[in-house]
Amino acid sequence: MPLTLHPRRWLLGLLALLAACATPPAPLSASTPFEQDVLETGQGLFTQWRAQAGRAASGRSVALGAINDLVDLSQGEQQPLQEESEAAAQVKKIIARQIDAQVPELKRVAAEAANSRATDYLISGSLMRSSAGTLAKPRGPLKPTEAKAPAPLVLTLLMLDLKSHQIVARWQGPLRALQGQLKPSAYFHDSPVLMNGNKPGIAEQHNSQLLNAPAGATLNADTVENAWAQALLSQAQEAYAAANYAQALALFQAVAARPGPLALRAYNGLYLSHLKLGQNDLARQDFKRVVAEGLATRSLAMKFLFMPGQTSFWADPSVSGNYEFWLQEISAQIAASPQCLEVAGHTSRSGEEAFNQKLSLARSEKVRGLMQALQPGLARRISTSGKGWLENIIGSGTDDARDAIDRRVEFKLLDCR
Repeated sequence: MPLTLHPRRWLLGLLALLAACATPPAPLSASTPFEQDVLETGQGLFTQWRAQAGRAASGRSVALGAINDLVDLSQGEQQPLQEESEAAAQVKKIIARQIDAQVPELKRVAAEAANSRATDYLISGSLMRSSAGTLAKPRGPLKPTEAKAPAPLVLTLLMLDLKSHQIVARWQGPLRALQGQLKPSAYFHDSPVLMNGNKPGIAEQHNSQLLNAPAGATLNADTVENAWAQALLSQAQEAYAAANYAQALALFQAVAARPGPLALRAYNGLYLSHLKLGQNDLARQDFKRVVAEGLATRSLAMKFLFMPGQTSFWADPSVSGNYEFWLQEISAQIAASPQCLEVAGHTSRSGEEAFNQKLSLARSEKVRGLMQALQPGLARRISTSGKGWLENIIGSGTDDARDAIDRRVEFKLLDCR
């Protein structure tokens, strides 16, 4: 008997066959070289993950974590900047769009709306800024061409299985970024504190273990927990940058309630969010916790900005308007402790080295004088030092928002002799 097919059934069968052989989604179009580079690195990550996961890849959930800024200081040594640049924030947005459009096996979830135990994967990564010899051990002022040249960047993306704690994919690629994209994102631009100064703490140690782990490596539980907390913190920072201050406040509160080494950053976020919401009394209480948490680590780096080449604070009251309160609170907490204090001044990398050495010392002496006026009992317990640009973190010498953390005053608790 000849085989006959109903026309409708035949058409449905053909469509099913075509669907089974469907080609993957077309590549996303990129409007800039930066976006193209991010998409290519993301494609490498997802291709590697698919090869590893196979058929088990379908129907999984993924959250986007933090993209950390790093500096390659000396032949492969990486130092966390502890600040997220606008470029890092843009990387997350591009990867989110890529997942939604090109990775149907994954369902993207927001970190703040999901529990780490209910989420399958976390995507994190880093932007490594190569110093090219200009940031490590600076000698002499930067040339104009050095200050304006875009920093060479390398984007690393990794995919962490939150169930097995294994790095299931890791991909790296070059990233062409404009100098303007390297400015700090809003949270870090507004922050009064450089978290942990330039000395890595427990959070940075966990970050280093995460970011340096090869594909196939299994991480310990504390490092995975820190990665998830960093993801929550990153979501809070994004809400702050989008001027969603009430949402940011709730997210920072969630991070502050978690045990772990990110309390200082969470309190800092609470302080900034309450200020933006006009809740100044609550902001002052938050700042007290910022100072207490920082001094508990025996180091608190404050971004007191000065006029270029002067010991006068930055003239814009939106920048320096709270400096008096900051000094009042820091002085009060130091006076209540039995310890001594070193006030170390720093400068950005512009001008002559000898001048900057004297300028940084003069700035630290000014801060000491203001603190002694507030708490006379500190007169014999405060010493000063000037670091010039020797401990620069950015080192661009641009004297703007990009290297603001280089113009800081750092407070170091010492045992009194």
